[in-house]
Amino acid sequence: MNANVCRANALCEEFSDYVIYDNELDSILFNIPFQYFETIYVELGKLGYELVFKTQIKKTNSLTCTFIKE
Repeated sequence: MNANVCRANALCEEFSDYVIYDNELDSILFNIPFQYFETIYVELGKLGYELVFKTQIKKTNSLTCTFIKE
């Protein structure tokens, strides 16, 4: 696991209790409160990650997102 991957995991874990990381595809899956999405989106972009999937859960006002390393 390189430094950018460790930073990305640490960032996601700050906002989510559960982060799933796939070593094979360098992808990250997590669920976060809606208000933190912009911060995570910008910071993961700086680390070379691209958003490939996002869905909103209205009942909990949260987002489930998947990012993949470019």
